[in-house]
Amino acid sequence: MMSLRIFKISTWLPVVIVIFGLFLGHQIVKSSDLKPTKTIKKQQKRARIVQASSLEKGSVEPVWLASGRVIPSETIKIHGKVSGDVTKINSMAQPGQTIKSGEWLVKLDPIDFELAVKSQQAYLAQANATLALEQADQVLAKEELTLLNQSSEFLIDQDLVLRKPQLAVAQSKVDVATTNLDKAKLNLSRTLVVMPFDGKITDKYIGRGSKVSANTALFSVTNTKKYWLEVKIPHSFLSLLNQEEAYKVTQDRVWGKEKYREAHFISILAELDSKDRQVKVLLAIDNPLVQQNSHQPQVFINDFVNVELKGKTISDAWTIKYHWLQSDNTIWVVDNKKTLQKRSVKVLFKGRDLIYVSGMFEQGDLALSEKPGIASIGLPVKVKRIDVLKPKYKPKHNALSRSVELEQKKKLRKLQQDKKSNTIKFQEKQGINNDV
Repeated sequence: MMSLRIFKISTWLPVVIVIFGLFLGHQIVKSSDLKPTKTIKKQQKRARIVQASSLEKGSVEPVWLASGRVIPSETIKIHGKVSGDVTKINSMAQPGQTIKSGEWLVKLDPIDFELAVKSQQAYLAQANATLALEQADQVLAKEELTLLNQSSEFLIDQDLVLRKPQLAVAQSKVDVATTNLDKAKLNLSRTLVVMPFDGKITDKYIGRGSKVSANTALFSVTNTKKYWLEVKIPHSFLSLLNQEEAYKVTQDRVWGKEKYREAHFISILAELDSKDRQVKVLLAIDNPLVQQNSHQPQVFINDFVNVELKGKTISDAWTIKYHWLQSDNTIWVVDNKKTLQKRSVKVLFKGRDLIYVSGMFEQGDLALSEKPGIASIGLPVKVKRIDVLKPKYKPKHNALSRSVELEQKKKLRKLQQDKKSNTIKFQEKQGINNDV
């Protein structure tokens, strides 16, 4: 009985599955012919969101940031001018000491030179006596010549009679003796070695008792009135360099951000740098070794410093950043219709951070301050943020103006504190009156 039921189910099951499949296929075909009830919204193009920057035009003063090493403007070795033994050395004549021009450094034994002066003085006295005797003979010779002219009918050589050759010999001996005496005095003065200029002693080669000759090096000294600074600039900045300006010298890590020195132009060196083929410019820093109580920092030889080289003013220039400039000398802008456009420019000067150009921009143009990526002319955009780009104009400072500026800041700060204090007192007084 049970087996009969299973047989009947297994017989009808395939038929039922086939019928269900046909019904399901009919429903699918029927549903494909129906039109959708919901309308599809038209896709709207979204405007690209970009960042832009304002375009500034005006007279700008280009600045080239350079760096260089401080070198001495004058370094010499002091040699002995006469031979002798060192008897005394100035206690200040030590490496690192600063000595004024004309101060003595070394004294040599002067005895031999003093004797030479006395000997030459004796020779001069003897020559002068010989000349005086010869001049006396000249008086007698003139009287004899007068008598000979009256009694003789023959021609007489007056130069021989007047003893002029003998007088010339006597005069020449006086001149030689005078010259020898001057030379002896000069050698005596050279036993005292003096400083040739205001400078600092860098090396000392002698001690007391040393034997000195004309070829012996005594000291090595460096001029401290002026140091030189050699920097490099590109060829494009050479024509713009303002040689009349004072350049700001900084060394933030050592001096701090507030302190600086000034350098002035000396010359343009003849040779280019062998590595990058840039032009070498020589600058000078006056009085590098300032007093300790001065607000100016000291400059040392071999200091590596930064310099802001100022250029001549460029009139009617647009200031842009490096990544704005395209390879075809154009920049992308957002015009007043909020679309991307290209503007052609002419590069006037490329600084390290900014570029100064001339170009025809339209009113309302904003520079595209981000990388354009995939962009096309006329592409609609939406500006998310507008940055303001302004070239930095830095005031001219010197030691006096800097001190005056600091003094004015102190006075202003004091006035503000007094004003605040008076306001608090007035409010307290008002509060007391209100309570009463």
